[in-house]
Amino acid sequence: MVFNKRCLIIALISLITFIPWQDLSARNDNAAWMNKMKQFEQILVLDGTGVHNVGRLQMHVCNWGAFGSYPSSTYPTAEFPSAQWPANSGVEYLYIAGLWVGAKKGGIPVVTTAAFQREFLPDTQDERFRIYTAYEGILNGARYPGPADDDSDGRVDEDFLDGFDNDGDGQIDEDYAAKSNQMFTCIFSDMDPILTRIYPEHTPLDLGVLQESYQWEDVLFYDFIGIEYNMVNMGSALIEDLYIGFFADGDAGARDREQYWQDDLTAYWSGVRCGRAGELYIPVRMRVAYFYDDDGDEGDAEGYLGVMFLGHDTDPLGDNAPRGIGITSYQNFSGDQPYENGGDPENDYQRYELMSQENFDRPASVARDYRMMMAVGPFRELWPDSVLVLQVAFVCGQGLEGMLRAATSAAMAYNGSWFDVDGNPQTGINGRESPVPGPAQAVVIDSCDDPTNIDSAIKGEVVWVNADCLEEIALWESDCPKGDASRDDFKTGIDGKETQVHWLVGSAPPPPNMRLIPGNSKVTILWDNFSESSPDVSTLELDFEGYRVWRADGWERPFGTSVLSGPSRESWQLLEERDLVMNIDGTINVVPPNIDFKRPFSTGGWLYEPLQNLESKDELMKMFEETVYYAPMVDVPCPPGLTELECDTLEALARYNLGFEGGAQYYKYVDTNIKNGMHYFYAVTAYDHEISDGVPVRAGKYGDPSSNFQYISPLSHAQSSDDFDEEGVYVVPNPATVESMEPWSLEPNWDDPTGIKVEFRNLPDCDCTVRIFTIAGDLVEVLYHRATEMEGTLPWDLVSRNGQDVTSGVYLFAVEPDDDRFPDTIGKFVVIR
Repeated sequence: MVFNKRCLIIALISLITFIPWQDLSARNDNAAWMNKMKQFEQILVLDGTGVHNVGRLQMHVCNWGAFGSYPSSTYPTAEFPSAQWPANSGVEYLYIAGLWVGAKKGGIPVVTTAAFQREFLPDTQDERFRIYTAYEGILNGARYPGPADDDSDGRVDEDFLDGFDNDGDGQIDEDYAAKSNQMFTCIFSDMDPILTRIYPEHTPLDLGVLQESYQWEDVLFYDFIGIEYNMVNMGSALIEDLYIGFFADGDAGARDREQYWQDDLTAYWSGVRCGRAGELYIPVRMRVAYFYDDDGDEGDAEGYLGVMFLGHDTDPLGDNAPRGIGITSYQNFSGDQPYENGGDPENDYQRYELMSQENFDRPASVARDYRMMMAVGPFRELWPDSVLVLQVAFVCGQGLEGMLRAATSAAMAYNGSWFDVDGNPQTGINGRESPVPGPAQAVVIDSCDDPTNIDSAIKGEVVWVNADCLEEIALWESDCPKGDASRDDFKTGIDGKETQVHWLVGSAPPPPNMRLIPGNSKVTILWDNFSESSPDVSTLELDFEGYRVWRADGWERPFGTSVLSGPSRESWQLLEERDLVMNIDGTINVVPPNIDFKRPFSTGGWLYEPLQNLESKDELMKMFEETVYYAPMVDVPCPPGLTELECDTLEALARYNLGFEGGAQYYKYVDTNIKNGMHYFYAVTAYDHEISDGVPVRAGKYGDPSSNFQYISPLSHAQSSDDFDEEGVYVVPNPATVESMEPWSLEPNWDDPTGIKVEFRNLPDCDCTVRIFTIAGDLVEVLYHRATEMEGTLPWDLVSRNGQDVTSGVYLFAVEPDDDRFPDTIGKFVVIR
């Protein structure tokens, strides 16, 4: 990505005013701590939407530079996956982690942290400072090597995904790079003036930060989460001797174990691993600090969670930044000890001391609750408006070897590929990948092969050098299988390819946009043809082959999971798969299963014609097509009497019929092999084909159902006034016992403290009030039913209006409709504890 400093400055110019809380390392419920947390709920993303959940490592993303959810605390995010692996297992490996930036301002050490202290914050007044979501193939998210100039203004990826018009062209988020199956972005800074009153010993660095995080669904890449920070000096003063670091409080163990975080260990690993790319084994150097449970909790927590540095700014001359990518400090510490004996740092002086020490602690040998910090530097000067970049990854796997495999995949994904982006065949040749801008004197072109070859550049000129030659030689001399490869195959800056495009992973087509409609013992799935029009991000070929429809049932909501984190991967079952029977050129497609999904739904296919009952649909469609044809860049005005959803659908169909951008076809699948009130997840995924000599020959990459799942529970229909039957309103199950409620019982959580329910079914098709009484006439609870889309089901968690679990007994209920066409209805049911 060509980074635009002006975009960042505009996006951050309005930051921020609010009160941070103090150290969160103590897991306690004291009133002062809780009160401070409540103050933050109005500006921080705490609703679980920022959870990476398309891979096996599920992680909560904060919009202040931290990752994790504070499990086993009373914080609002505590029940979301923190660093849960495998997904939906209830086994966590992280309490909280976050960015640290340390430097000297006026010669005084200063460190701004995202955890434990919150010295980075989003804007307190502007709702746009939230977490944004994108994915490969999304509109406006095109990236290199494809045509990345989405808005055709001659610039590439100049509009960071943040809700602002960063480039001043009157459009918002119209040209950015979507880099993974699931990408989150946010903006924050440490510029809140009230911080100096809350932390009088702390001086802010005046840093604004753009944060991106990435996850992929592919089995080769689903055990890590990548992160990229772009940090800009928003102040007027020079920042000197800067170090960038990452802090993590690792807690390994199953959530249902008492104080599972007290028996962890931490260590650091550095070395070269062999990653496979096609027929080549590519050596990659990795630096990983990691946590694990000392005894694996009897097999419950055998994973290792690592944090690795993948990239940062470098200086080929070594004057203003490290010459190469690396880590200069790894420190582990424990809150059980004072700082002098290896405990947590308590102020900026101690934090900066840890970051700036060129020291690597020995692996921890005594199991306890550990934290760790890894840092790189120094970056000698960061001038106002200048940008500093850091790339990090969380990696997780079974044991040390499994974690290192995940780290290898993360490094391969980050390394991406090299391209001739500038179109100049004279840049990026002979292993020279790094530009040294002038004025520069006596620059060594290649210190490894010919240290006597030097050049100079005046201001405005550039000297290209082989800055990573030592690393290239070390990788070439590694033990990785080389086959017919030569040393040039391990070089960067070859054949005019001067630009490394990071986070480039070839994957299955993105999943379609999907909608679920609950029915009486059925679920209808609708989706569009988005997957069919998205080229492969690496080959740029339109290689879509088919769709797969999935369902997961038997979900019990393991502790620390929710409908947002979804079911375990083992729960998914494939309902049906269909594909193309004809290629784009009209030839027969030989890739199995060769079951045509484009046949109309009415004849057994999946092709769905929406709005079939819309009055004057043909006339409306003709009007929309004419409007789109003559004004393709303008949204069609919605005629009176139509809903926005109907107009959006008509416009999408019109654009598809005309072959214009933004058009859509729709597909439909109905699942009737289900029961009302049960818990189900559905997903529709796409897969591609491999192409040989321009012809599809076999299935390629498959999408994973975790990439676009949705939760639903089928509901009984509401009764209409014409055929309303009072006897038809009843409670299920009746009697309500532990055994009868077990099939749909869930693990309790904050929102659902019992995890059990009964359902009032076949309610009137109108808003109504349901009152529940004891047999003696005492009011137990009042429930309100809102009629939506013929849904006639109302659940109750068997908790009284006083917040107590109801006891065994016979209960009466009265249904009071708001519509006079329906009579009041009375019934009874039994609870047996």
